[in-house]
Amino acid sequence: MKKSLGIFLLITIFCWNCQKNNEYSDEFRDISKSFSYSDFENTKTFILENGDRQTYCNLYLDNPHYSFEGFETYLNPEIGQKNMLCDPEVSDFNEIVIRDLFRDPQYYHILIVRRGDLKNKDISFNFLKGMKEGKVFLLKYYEEDDLDLMESNLDDYLELINNEINSH
Repeated sequence: MKKSLGIFLLITIFCWNCQKNNEYSDEFRDISKSFSYSDFENTKTFILENGDRQTYCNLYLDNPHYSFEGFETYLNPEIGQKNMLCDPEVSDFNEIVIRDLFRDPQYYHILIVRRGDLKNKDISFNFLKGMKEGKVFLLKYYEEDDLDLMESNLDDYLELINNEINSH
């Protein structure tokens, strides 16, 4: 009986530690399988080459923007407000924001973590425990965001983005 109780206690502690070590896993999802590193870069390039400029939030001015059918996309600079004018000559862009005013949630933040980013002090994003370089992540931006729902909805946007890019 004591042995069974001891094993149960060890398993409980192990599971609790596993859960504690993954405490940030509810803050993001690795979407690299459905939206790869190269998909992110191709989308970023497409927005820069075919889009216009539009401010969508008070952190940045004149974000690179492209209006897809039914939703908007914006690029955020990797060095944050050090490039508040979103000038491609000043820095690269590591975040694509999808905004759909007719869906809840309205905002989808997609972050790429390039090789070297985790140690780069110039990059303004506070990377979360568990993020890996060479991956693309869907972020839980607002507390009330449901990542399962967001990830499910994201497939529709990614398909439309891919179709638009391939038609050009």
